[in-house]
Amino acid sequence: MKLSALIAANAAGPQDVVSGVLARFGFGRATNVTSRGDALARMREEHFDLVIVPLQEIQPVELLSLEREIRKSGRSAVIGTAPSADSDLIVRAMRAGVHEFLVYPPSADDLAGAVERLMRRTRAESSEGELIAVYTAKGGLGCTTVAVNLAHAFTATRAESRVALADLVVTGGDVRVFLNLRSSYDLGHLVDKGEKVDAELLTSLMSACHGIWVLPTGENPELDDIFDAQAIAAILNHLRGHFGITVVDCEHHLSERTLTALDAANRILIVTQLDVPSLRSTQRTLAVCRRLGYDDGKLNVVVNRYQSSDVLPLKDAEDLLQCSIAWKLPNDYKLSAAALTKGVPVAVEDPASKLARSYAELAKKLTGVSSARPGTRAGADASAGARLRKLLGMNRRVANVT
Repeated sequence: MKLSALIAANAAGPQDVVSGVLARFGFGRATNVTSRGDALARMREEHFDLVIVPLQEIQPVELLSLEREIRKSGRSAVIGTAPSADSDLIVRAMRAGVHEFLVYPPSADDLAGAVERLMRRTRAESSEGELIAVYTAKGGLGCTTVAVNLAHAFTATRAESRVALADLVVTGGDVRVFLNLRSSYDLGHLVDKGEKVDAELLTSLMSACHGIWVLPTGENPELDDIFDAQAIAAILNHLRGHFGITVVDCEHHLSERTLTALDAANRILIVTQLDVPSLRSTQRTLAVCRRLGYDDGKLNVVVNRYQSSDVLPLKDAEDLLQCSIAWKLPNDYKLSAAALTKGVPVAVEDPASKLARSYAELAKKLTGVSSARPGTRAGADASAGARLRKLLGMNRRVANVT
């Protein structure tokens, strides 16, 4: 059965060009209507696999109607076009659920590229996405730095699917700072929506930044009380259901929330440095993870700020940890500080740098490689608190494991 397309007001350009492009991807003859209003009316009546609409001079009420129809459809891919790439218009369109933006009239290559990305994304997101948890039990080792830059690196290595970055440090998380975000939405808004969350609503609550879809934490300390393991499980399930890969920046203590994220992850990146306090903390973290039943294929130790002049040799660190070091990220304080000051990933600040290349290689190493034992669906084990109490003999909030 051929795929169906709806085009409003010649938004895709000359019909002969459009027909040729769509035919290559298995579409039948497109349905053409004369206005956005007519397109909205047709979307209410029947499903279309692809919708192409003009966005120039679109009024807020029209954009709201378009958002409503996109959410109701759930499976329609939407391309918006306009004579110029106005950043405000693009952001508003993306928040409304529009998946791709093209400058009008798009060339055949640009249109084909957009359709191909949408088709690949649909296929990639038809199955549950991968989840990578970045964790360290000791603060100050660069856990957030690694999470932010790894997520950005995945946008290149996983171009066929969307990449999400979630800050699970419920109060005081720094992902927002690292990317200079001024988002109006955060984790709290996602929890408020409860069962109403779908792909379009999820995207509208997240911020698009350097190719990453970011879900930052809130600034309200009262949020700490509403984010139990169940809430975190629901958030992770939504993200895995709608993004090809999700990177989560975990809290620096082994709480029920953290355990929920670690359980669900396909891979856990344990960030450390080559000094005695950091390695002792990592040693204890690995011991706890093994007692929790995580196999070695799921656990990946990443040395941050590595330099050959480190007093402790890499081999000695591996002997101490009784495992191999999965990756070494080179030390580049000047670049990291400059990127943080500007609120951009290091690869945006200096794409040719050794550090940026290292993040890219780490992402390639992780791309498409599932753990030896895939992550369980978040929330499948409702006894996270009981497991922690049994394991560590402590109350609900477990102190730092250092």
